[in-house]
Amino acid sequence: MRVEGIHLAATGAHIPPRTSVQEAVRRGRYEQELMDSCGWRAIATARGTAAPDMAVSAVRQALRRSGLPPDDIDLLVHSHAYHQGPDGWSAPHYILRSTLATPIPAFTVEQGCNAFLSALETATQYLLCSPSRTGAVVCSADNFGAPSVDRWHAHRDAVLADAGTAVVLGKRPGWARLRSVESVSLPQFEILNRGHDPIFPPPVTAGKKLDMNEHLEAMVDELGPKAADIGTQYGASATKLIEQVTSEAGIAVTDLSKVLHLGAGSTDFLDSHLRPMGLDASLGDVEFFRDVGHAGATDVGLQLNHLMENGSLRRGDHLLMVSAGPGIMVTAAVLTVDDPPGPDELAAGDGTPSAEGRTDGGPW
Repeated sequence: MRVEGIHLAATGAHIPPRTSVQEAVRRGRYEQELMDSCGWRAIATARGTAAPDMAVSAVRQALRRSGLPPDDIDLLVHSHAYHQGPDGWSAPHYILRSTLATPIPAFTVEQGCNAFLSALETATQYLLCSPSRTGAVVCSADNFGAPSVDRWHAHRDAVLADAGTAVVLGKRPGWARLRSVESVSLPQFEILNRGHDPIFPPPVTAGKKLDMNEHLEAMVDELGPKAADIGTQYGASATKLIEQVTSEAGIAVTDLSKVLHLGAGSTDFLDSHLRPMGLDASLGDVEFFRDVGHAGATDVGLQLNHLMENGSLRRGDHLLMVSAGPGIMVTAAVLTVDDPPGPDELAAGDGTPSAEGRTDGGPW
């Protein structure tokens, strides 16, 4: 979908203190061979800080940086990969109450590691539906410190990290333009995230731990030789999607300055994901994620905020944001940098209150 008139006003992030991977190895929680092969150095761990509280912190920072008043925001979309709080509770309305405190719609996009970009696409379409809508907040947060998760072994290639991130979209000119966004699904591989367990009762309610490695084994068991097609079909679909969003943005794939992606700790691992899409791993940022981990749905937003904060973005840069999640669903979007904020502009978001513990109910 070609996008016109939607701008990025600001970003925000909440990355909790890091846990040393070497220390985890020393304590017997992780294996030296995995640390050496996967490349992780430190993992962001929030301990008792709830995922929605990290989202609140990130949203407050993004709103301060945006300079937009609450009445300019017409929608809040929260996204995540893992459980957020009590059953029957609305995490996005908790975030809304703790930040904007306005009566706008607030809802959740739960689409695994693809949730943040799915939410970005949803918010963009919502804004374009009506001339009277002027802005939206998209946020994401995950905390994998629950008893149902062994963050060190739930995924064979990644250590699961905790973080929150947010972006503010608006129709007023901002520091970047959203040029295009689109998604594609490969439902023939939905078992990849289902596993052997029955759909009911939900495994987590029966005390089952998250095990994405077992999910992969289940796909091989169910699909047999067809399971080997996943790499080819995924690569072909993602390549076509990236060619579509770059074309709709009026650029070529070779014009891309950077690729924002899911967390990877080694260049080899990142290359194994980007190369089938026709992308060079050198456009990514393994160094950043080595000291964060794979933070569920927040990765792309964290990387975007990191690039903006470290001053590496230049006017005219074309950024490809791409992620994948259960389904399998892949979402890609192109941003063009118009006027990257300087240190003085970013200072408006400094001093955001910590999200440790529960937040108060007032606006940012």
